[in-house]
Amino acid sequence: MTSKSLGMYFDPKVARNFAEREQNEKNFKVAEVVDDVIMSEFNEADHPIKSAELGGGAHPDRYHKLFKKLLKEPKGHIDWVDISPHMLELAKEYIDTDEYRKREEVISFIENDIIGYLESLKDRNLDVAIMKYTLEDMRDLDELFELLSEKLKIGGRLVSTLATGSNQLKSISTNARFLYNGEEFPENETRTLNDGDYFTVKFFKESNNPDAGYLAGAETIKYYHSLEKIKKLAQEYGFEVFAGDWKEFLGRKGEEKEMDQNILVLRRVKE
Repeated sequence: MTSKSLGMYFDPKVARNFAEREQNEKNFKVAEVVDDVIMSEFNEADHPIKSAELGGGAHPDRYHKLFKKLLKEPKGHIDWVDISPHMLELAKEYIDTDEYRKREEVISFIENDIIGYLESLKDRNLDVAIMKYTLEDMRDLDELFELLSEKLKIGGRLVSTLATGSNQLKSISTNARFLYNGEEFPENETRTLNDGDYFTVKFFKESNNPDAGYLAGAETIKYYHSLEKIKKLAQEYGFEVFAGDWKEFLGRKGEEKEMDQNILVLRRVKE
């Protein structure tokens, strides 16, 4: 599966450059947000946690609290799933250090796409599925939610980042420029997206520095899914749903100095 939307991850040079570029403050902080949300749900669990990072990319050197929990007896496990063999090789490199090598005891690297991986699991297999920056890679949310409803245990969660809570596409972010219908548009303007629309993401060579130009070959396609659609599908497939700022989810709403980041948490509540 080397579609245009994922092609950058199949070029070894682009993949490595992109992984190095992800070593930036925002990426670390977003991973910490996801880590905190997961542990708010599972820190007190007394059973081995079965987890999966769907579209994991190159950085299992994140999620310090989750890995600490997984390494405690009785040990849990995480499947690190990515469609790109190059990203998986980089992921192995990033934890092949004295600081992170113990994580190899609780991680399996699996080359597969998200749908293929979920289809391969037995039903009621996962405590938590993680999607950091990958929900918007999914064109068909119906298929994803249906599979999650089958593969998550009752009480299991999906914890995902959300690119936006709005259908207004900005032209630029910390790390990338967004193209609407293949074209750039001014920084002081937005474009309106509808469910199923896609947009192009071109990544900057340096985080928070558009003047440095773009990282060669680092271009991908994302899909827009409205909160209304997400909530409707969640109800249809038996999930409780939270979609909004992570600070509200964790009761930190008054902490204005904390970064803004929208998240999606689905909790499997019924057959």
